[in-house]
Amino acid sequence: MKTRARRDSTISVHAGEERHGRNAALTTEIVQASVFALRDTDELERYAEGKSNAYLYSRYANPTVHVAERKLAVLEGGEDCVITASGMAAQMSTALAVCQAGDEIVSMLDIYGGTLKLFRDVLSRCGIKTRFVPYHELDHIDSYINKRTRMMFLETPTNPTLRCVDIERLARIGRKRRVFVIVDNTFATPVLQKPLSLGADAVCHSITKYLGGHSDVTAGAVVGAKKWIDAIRHTTIYTGGCLDPNTAFLTIRGMKTLQVRVERACNNAFDIAEFLKGHSKVETVYYPGLMEAEGHEAAVRQMRDFGMMVSFDIKGGRKAARKFIDSLELWYLAASLGGVESTVSYPVLASHVGLDKKTLQLLGVSPATVRLSVGIEDSADLVADLDQALRRA
Repeated sequence: MKTRARRDSTISVHAGEERHGRNAALTTEIVQASVFALRDTDELERYAEGKSNAYLYSRYANPTVHVAERKLAVLEGGEDCVITASGMAAQMSTALAVCQAGDEIVSMLDIYGGTLKLFRDVLSRCGIKTRFVPYHELDHIDSYINKRTRMMFLETPTNPTLRCVDIERLARIGRKRRVFVIVDNTFATPVLQKPLSLGADAVCHSITKYLGGHSDVTAGAVVGAKKWIDAIRHTTIYTGGCLDPNTAFLTIRGMKTLQVRVERACNNAFDIAEFLKGHSKVETVYYPGLMEAEGHEAAVRQMRDFGMMVSFDIKGGRKAARKFIDSLELWYLAASLGGVESTVSYPVLASHVGLDKKTLQLLGVSPATVRLSVGIEDSADLVADLDQALRRA
């Protein structure tokens, strides 16, 4: 009898943690061990030959970490997953596994500021060049690809202007040119968007955000076909970006409530976008659910909802933005995002600090830009706080 495919909310709770038919703890055990004992030298020889599933050393693999990896792999619809010490570690391991000195990456310019700096300032020292494609030139991304291109990096929705790109179309171009396509799915989460089903070779996440969901985890992940994940895992092992089992436990716990948190925060974000759109102190609202949003059509096609992030430009520029942020009484000023608490960030002093004026213009980021990470509180309370802060700005 064929088992019916399970839905995301069920996968989030149960994947990787089957306990039926045995006596076991209902939650995954934290295996706080750096090293494991093997029964004999025959087992050690089998391990050396790649024929043993035994655990040897937690930098290579750990039982608690493995459960988190299995859960996320199933949730994203991928064959395998490797979880790392941070989202940046996941991206670094991926780039080093796919590329070598002399190779090139084609990346959207509209990506997380830390990723942009990794590609521009760190990978360039390894002999890996990145060609950045502004959002409005993505229709011509093929012209940026050459015989040295090994990887295409996409992020949708983008940070912080929440532009969306057509994953299926861009992945098709990547496949045609035999380029590895990876999508940063942090803002959408696998609950709202599944890039692998749209043709991407891999998906990466900052688990620190929505997958962890409680502002107490720093971790990253890559999901995809086993051949790619094996290569990325080996690179992670060699570069030391492994995850601590306690953090893996918190990641497992966080993913179990992912569906309900995302649904609540999406509803709140819609209410907030509608409120901001009609406010006299707001110049522009960035939210994929608005018909005028850049990439709205792509969002409608490939996302189940429009996400938990809302950004906007406030009238009055830098002075008004800072006054608004400092007047908030419920929203916390915090550089990260994706927790149950609603937070506000100021990109020019946080995620995009240090970028030159021309780059910021291409990204659509200015001193007037404010980014909101919408949590799970009551939307009326969140709107009321935004309203009183805007009136003071």
